[in-house]
Order: sequence, then structure tokens, then C-alpha cells
Amino acid sequence: MKITFSGKYAPNPETFGINFEVILDGKSVVCSVSREALQDIDPSSTYTTGEQQFLSNRSSFESIAEEKIRAGAVPPIMISTRDVLA
Repeated sequence: MKITFSGKYAPNPETFGINFEVILDGKSVVCSVSREALQDIDPSSTYTTGEQQFLSNRSSFESIAEEKIRAGAVPPIMISTRDVLA
């Protein structure tokens, strides 16, 4: 299983979270980070925007996504508060 991160991301206006792209065995997969997960990953930075919070913690979100994919999660990959507090 080959997992790479394209670097592409975009705010999700429906959920107020962030979507980012993972390339899984050559195919694009969407990962979604919930608004709550953005807030909970670094509570000391709750006054930044969701996009700033994502960029500041991008490597952590990518690690969580990779871990979920390797554990068998089916796309789209959802990252929630439970994932960041685990």
C-alpha cells in the first residue's frame, strides 16, 4: 500500500472543517478533518482559523489519516475529535 500526500487542501464550507488529498496506490482519496478536531488538536491555538490550525498541525493530521488507512478505513477518511485525542 503506497500512501502519499499531495499537499492539496481546501476549507469545507459545509462542515467548517478542512478536506485534504491523499494519494492511495495512485488514486486520489479525500480526507476530512472536522471543525472540532481542528479545535481540539491544539487547544492553546483556538483563536486561529481552521485553515491556520490545519496548516500548523498538518503533519499530525496526515499521520492520523495514514494510520486510519493502514487500519482499513474506507474512503472518504474522516478525522474527528476522537482521533486527535487518542
